[in-house]
Amino acid sequence: MTKSSDIYFPSGEIEKTFINSIWRLSENELNERKEIILPKGTVEIIFNFSDTIGYFNPSLQVSKSLPTVFINGINFKPFELTKTGRQEFIGIQLNSIGLQLLFNTPAKEFNNSVLEGKEVCSQLDNIADQLFYNQTFSQQVEILLTWIRRKIEISNSQFSISRAKKLLSLGSQHHLTVNHFCEQVCLSDRQLRRFAQDWLSMNMEEFIQYHKYLYCLHHLRLSEQTLTEIGLEAGYYDQSHFIREFKSYTNLTPKQYRFANMEYLGHINVRL
Repeated sequence: MTKSSDIYFPSGEIEKTFINSIWRLSENELNERKEIILPKGTVEIIFNFSDTIGYFNPSLQVSKSLPTVFINGINFKPFELTKTGRQEFIGIQLNSIGLQLLFNTPAKEFNNSVLEGKEVCSQLDNIADQLFYNQTFSQQVEILLTWIRRKIEISNSQFSISRAKKLLSLGSQHHLTVNHFCEQVCLSDRQLRRFAQDWLSMNMEEFIQYHKYLYCLHHLRLSEQTLTEIGLEAGYYDQSHFIREFKSYTNLTPKQYRFANMEYLGHINVRL
């Protein structure tokens, strides 16, 4: 098996508001393989130049072949990819703010979905052609950044962006309540519910629970703390509560996840 990868992290303050990274992955393996992708709190625009890759969402019973360009929204349940042969991906990993800015569509509309790019933005097929004929990673990054800069009018949404950034920054404070979030961004409970669905993909009750889960997703793999310590720090009141909530997102117990066969965070390799 041959494999290579590249990654770009944004440097400008505006780009860092909604872009986590731009990445490229190349892999060639004759044997069929399966990968389970757990909810990771990110969204991605992915350009797919691979051999056929099957997508299956068990919770929704949706099965399809991945198109050349697709948008993967915030996920609350795992999905599966089945791959054979050549794998070539270029992706833009965003937070949910990026969906609202790029496509002027409530972020919640993309939840638990893999949407064909041309159904959302007619420019994406043209971008895919440019990426295909410009083979160096630096050229491809510049193509994507140029498109993003032309697409987004930051000035028209600056106040909403500031609010959404504030909410995302508070997501790691697991003791906060919905009332506290309302106070921080000067919105009523009802106003915040609508705003959060547009910009964060979920209401604030879901946001609080989701960020507890994301904290555990990272710390179970990247720290040596015990399961009990991680669950308590995330704000779960006992071990059974932690296990139940974590399993609701992953179909795995925290212990099963900690020892799963994983090359990238949240990506579990399954032997066939």
